[in-house]
Amino acid sequence: MAHRAKRLTTEVGFPIGCIGVTLGNEVVLGGGGGAGRSGVKNKLAVYSIDSAGLELKKVSEAILSSEEDAPTCLAVHPSEKVVISSINTCKDAMQKGNNNNCRVFELSKKNVKAKGKAAKTICSTSDYDYQKCIAIDALGKLVAGGSTDGTLAVVQYPSLRQAFPYVEAAGEVNDVDFNASGKWLAVATDSELKVVSTKDGSLVQNIDGPHTASGQPAVFRFAKFGAGNKSKLKNGTELRNVLYTVLNTKSRKLAYIAMWDTKQWSRIATRPVCQSAITTFALSPSGKLLAVATASLQIAICDAHTLKVLLRIPAAHSFAITTLAFDRDDKYLISGSADETCQVLRLPETWPNALDGVVDLVMANLQAVIIAIVLLIAILAALVVRS
Repeated sequence: MAHRAKRLTTEVGFPIGCIGVTLGNEVVLGGGGGAGRSGVKNKLAVYSIDSAGLELKKVSEAILSSEEDAPTCLAVHPSEKVVISSINTCKDAMQKGNNNNCRVFELSKKNVKAKGKAAKTICSTSDYDYQKCIAIDALGKLVAGGSTDGTLAVVQYPSLRQAFPYVEAAGEVNDVDFNASGKWLAVATDSELKVVSTKDGSLVQNIDGPHTASGQPAVFRFAKFGAGNKSKLKNGTELRNVLYTVLNTKSRKLAYIAMWDTKQWSRIATRPVCQSAITTFALSPSGKLLAVATASLQIAICDAHTLKVLLRIPAAHSFAITTLAFDRDDKYLISGSADETCQVLRLPETWPNALDGVVDLVMANLQAVIIAIVLLIAILAALVVRS
């Protein structure tokens, strides 16, 4: 339950758009005011977590050009002290087709500095388009990026040369993720989920017409492959052979998580998680936990085996929650917001039981519960008077 989880919010001085966690459990934050004269600097900043007080302590940072966009997404390399981030160049360069947005940064205790040449991973020449999501495979050899113009780019690391030609998606790309072997790449758009081969971009599987278990129309918001060695669901499916998809109903009043068996390409389960659209999604390195944040500023943590909600935190931030990440040891959940704050939540050593989960759900929707009780009392009173 929310009151059992200790958390601390740190003001960082810039809107946070993306988060990554290094092998040493340092937190990398990307964000800023974007191109223009907002006065808010664009940054990539590295922080350490004070395990006693949960405070974030700055280690190093790079202050980026105010003529260019803020970092819109980032991925931490699995074995090197490197971050790959997408940063749109200035408007004039974009309109000329010279947007070398995919950039590599080397992390150290002293600074964060650009490394090597940048590359173009966005087709559009409009400054309204940007790379929305990024992923790097487990071996650190391929980087995938999905953009708002509906294109998927996959480049080799460290050369940043295209692994294969751009893949056209059905619309704005919401999420990308590699499976454990690195042979497949999931690409989620509102109306379609594609799984493509990382060898040549050829189609492996296509799922369209997203809907809930009851048939209610929905959109694919996120897609993540499961993780963890030898961990299995009750039906025997290994978590690494599971694909999780976030489904927001088109009414935006309910959000679900669905599990797919990637060997049979059948839906294993679909479970309602929140009564508001999910805006960001994270999977823990162990594969045991899922985390979501919603448009109503709630954070929820789920069991990756059952999709049951283990913990809810209402009003986690004062403004839009833009990004979530677990640390490497499943000890912390880090959230970033447009309100210029980063929150560190210490995860419980033991999780609430079923009764605690019911109480937590009631507390998260207390206003609706009170209204329902008042209406019920009024109806009963009216029936008594009539009788």
